[in-house]
Amino acid sequence: MQNEKLQTEGDEISLMDIVDFLKLNQKLILFSGVAGLLISAIYVILAPKEYEARWQMQMAQYSSNSNINIEEPSVLVQRLKSPTAYPAEAQQQCGMPENGEYGDYLNKKLEVKTIKEAASAVQFKFRAAKPAQAKQCAEAIVSMIMTQQHSLIEEHLAGRQVQLVKYQQSLAEEQLQMEKNKKFELGNLSYLAKLDRLSWLRGRIDALQEEALLSQMHPAKLIAPIYAPSKPIAPKAGLVLPLGILLGLMLGVLYAFGRRKAA
Repeated sequence: MQNEKLQTEGDEISLMDIVDFLKLNQKLILFSGVAGLLISAIYVILAPKEYEARWQMQMAQYSSNSNINIEEPSVLVQRLKSPTAYPAEAQQQCGMPENGEYGDYLNKKLEVKTIKEAASAVQFKFRAAKPAQAKQCAEAIVSMIMTQQHSLIEEHLAGRQVQLVKYQQSLAEEQLQMEKNKKFELGNLSYLAKLDRLSWLRGRIDALQEEALLSQMHPAKLIAPIYAPSKPIAPKAGLVLPLGILLGLMLGVLYAFGRRKAA
């Protein structure tokens, strides 16, 4: 009991020492806090401002039934990492560096991420010194991706068009043979085989024509419009100012404590 009493008295003395220390040095500590606030405020005013544009896009699809993307979102994310993925016009719209060379993701100004909740969508963010430039670059990237994915669809359909022509020619030849050859009779094995062949060709032709139609109906598009607010995202005054005050107060306490030790 006596030990506990002594410990309690020691704790009370320590607490009183802290209170007395803060009262004795309150002007110095408060001055340091105000100085920290002023320094952080000056930093917020003078630091370069950064503005952000953000948007979401859905990949072009060539089948609505199975949601087959012409380019997978993860592939697009990796492709946009390389500076060569951007035509000269898009690079100019996004603020070409003075040395004329971009690094990965437009010198890390562009952020591209897949969206877990949407297997065919990608989220974009672009930072710039002005909100107008951020929006301008965003529009250039959207136009670029739409054009590139349209080209991918055209390349995909080019091979399909060759197949379609072959199937249509084969169908015409098969129908012509059936009209000329009168020996095919209902129930004849050769006749049934011809019917199966015609049915298969029509099915393939319909599938290719439907695929070509769907490819034009589901191009790459915005699913969340470009948003470029006029308020900068950096520096963050709501974070910098409280942090400046806190650091100022801590430095004031440390300085007062060091001065007391030296005395």
